[in-house]
Amino acid sequence: MGTKTQRGERRLYTVLWVWVALKTLLPWLVFFRLTFEGPSYSWGTSYFGHVFHSSGLARADVLVVYGLLAAGLLVLWALRERRYALAGPLLAGYLGFFAADAVFELVSGEPVMFRGDTLDVTLDISTPFYALQFGMFALACVWWWCVRWRAAGTGAAMTPMQKKTALICAAAVPLQLGLLVSGQPHGTTDEIGVVLTLLQWLLLAAALYPRSPSEVHSTAVRTQARADRGRDYGADSTARSRNARTSAAVRVGASSMGTWPRSS
Repeated sequence: MGTKTQRGERRLYTVLWVWVALKTLLPWLVFFRLTFEGPSYSWGTSYFGHVFHSSGLARADVLVVYGLLAAGLLVLWALRERRYALAGPLLAGYLGFFAADAVFELVSGEPVMFRGDTLDVTLDISTPFYALQFGMFALACVWWWCVRWRAAGTGAAMTPMQKKTALICAAAVPLQLGLLVSGQPHGTTDEIGVVLTLLQWLLLAAALYPRSPSEVHSTAVRTQARADRGRDYGADSTARSRNARTSAAVRVGASSMGTWPRSS
């Protein structure tokens, strides 16, 4: 029974991690574009009927983007480090903010639209918007209830593959800068830069996702086994080389004895 409960909680944890990562995707993209492109990039959104917008860093409304990005990263950090006393209320409050905004939008009766000028995307997302905002907030409350008395755990160690992925994401920043700064607004370089930035965050979120203790243990065992095999192979190679040198020395000694002058 306990194992089933742990598995269910783990699945719930994974769903919430993915959702928070997706909620952080647009603030991540807008952050890079506002910071790198400057006034050539315009951004806008609305919360509780108030429109926030800016071209570059010209208006204080950009603090909304930075705040949303910082909040999403803080939630993911608390989840990853298993700081349950902080992660539970923080996650519920974070998703509760978006659920409250969804209630406002639902009462106003206006459709929820998503527009992306660079990739020329315009979508009516009203139905999935309401379903996901309310549903994920409910799941966050359920997860908080499940872990409310749990002691803080320890942060999961990153696997070698996760570390490599995180380094690749960090190394992509100069390329993003070149793509977003150069070229015409909404041009080919902008489109490539946008796609790269989206992929970068998705890969980074996957790299930061904490593996379960059993997965981490299995990875450590496999890594140790490969290291042991490498040491065994090195030891065998050294032994074979030493034996070969000894055999060669014996043959040379035998050959020398065979040609030594004999006394008459």
